[in-house]
Amino acid sequence: MSRMQIEFLRSCPGVEQLPTDGLPEIALAGRSNVGKSSLLNRLANGKNIARTSSKPGCTQFLNLYRAERGYYLIDLPGYGYAKAPKKERSKWVGWIGEYIVERKPLRGIILLVDARHPDMGSDIEMAELLRELGRPYIIALTKSDKLKRGKLAKAKQKAEEMGPVISVSSVTGTGFDKLGNWLASVVTD
Repeated sequence: MSRMQIEFLRSCPGVEQLPTDGLPEIALAGRSNVGKSSLLNRLANGKNIARTSSKPGCTQFLNLYRAERGYYLIDLPGYGYAKAPKKERSKWVGWIGEYIVERKPLRGIILLVDARHPDMGSDIEMAELLRELGRPYIIALTKSDKLKRGKLAKAKQKAEEMGPVISVSSVTGTGFDKLGNWLASVVTD
């Protein structure tokens, strides 16, 4: 994948804080600790633009990034388990729902799913919601480098029940050319 220039702009405590300039947006959605920050850093050619952590629930706002190619990447808070008060987690769920359902500049969603757990109920529910809304999305099967070829093939087959899949690894770079092509096609439509 060609080098992408991506810069962090700000953390937004709610949808109303997002830009109003109408540029296309791509959202990154997934469970807590699925690898959204690592994926962003790999898209930025290894530049550490997003903070990674082994502690679930570190992304607590809508994190806004601008790609030099004229669109925004929105890193949504993770759903599922997070080390945060229930009231805070409920607020995140509201932001995610409002953003995915109502946001006009949203052109597509990268739904990150852990290759080691390709059939989690929360991921299936998110994919069903995106299908119902008619939002373009791709499943990025993360951490694919952690599985042997046979297990990865089974995980990919299982994930394909939710939608189109690209196996990716932020460690090895596997799948990032395909992901870059998908991004380009979605933001130019």
